[in-house]
Amino acid sequence: MRHYYALRRFCPYQGVIQVVDAGNARAYSTDGRHWQIRIQNQDRQAEVPAGVGGGRSGARATTADEFMEVLNQRPALPFPLDDRVELWLLRKDTQLPLALIKTRRSLDDIDDVTDPTWRPFLAGDSGFSSRVVDSRQPYPSAPPRRSRAQDALERQVNLAARPLPVLQWFQRLADGSGIGHGGLRVSGELNGRCLPVHAFPELLVDNQWEKPQEANLVEDYHRWHAAFLLAHQNISPATRAWLESAACERPQKLLTNYAMYPQILDKDAMQVALVSAKLIQAS
Repeated sequence: MRHYYALRRFCPYQGVIQVVDAGNARAYSTDGRHWQIRIQNQDRQAEVPAGVGGGRSGARATTADEFMEVLNQRPALPFPLDDRVELWLLRKDTQLPLALIKTRRSLDDIDDVTDPTWRPFLAGDSGFSSRVVDSRQPYPSAPPRRSRAQDALERQVNLAARPLPVLQWFQRLADGSGIGHGGLRVSGELNGRCLPVHAFPELLVDNQWEKPQEANLVEDYHRWHAAFLLAHQNISPATRAWLESAACERPQKLLTNYAMYPQILDKDAMQVALVSAKLIQAS
């Protein structure tokens, strides 16, 4: 059997990955052009550009040549997102979804929750800045470190769920609603509940905060990831338009993501940003 799907990458969030799955062999791509191939029971991993390869075809790929045929016969990108089971950190005062921790393809794939902390960036990332937090390094020659904006964002979101954070798995349905399952500290009345689509943040973190500077910090986080978030599906036209504008402000990220966008609203602005990104890359 052949399956073509996309997954959001988490722990922490790192965008969307496209997957070609033939059972015993899979290919992964984060840009839609280059693919990493993994074949079960074979110590083989290679990175190949899209459209390269050939060989025999079959319902189940058993060799590298056969799998290249499966890869080359893939449908147009992007593939449909298939991670409809989501783990959410809940807001302490409402017990509603606050921040998305990770996702899975099915309830059979969920794992035990051992770390209740929401982490917005990889350990080595240090470039995030915000309009409301001074994230400048203390000295120009200082080694990279986490910016003040990263610390402030992580602290803000996690404090909204503490002192005893609750994390709950939800199975999202076709209409966007979600059925609650287990997780960490999920009490009986929460298990099995059904939340409407508007109870879930549209992007990664709830944008409703008591203080304007808190809301602006979350907005800056989404702005920072705009080029990745445009690869998400089922987001509103207004949100997509805002993300496109934000992504064009940092065009370098568009080069590795635009092939995976399900829709582009302002094609002219996007084309200008892509040209700008290529010029920056070439300089």
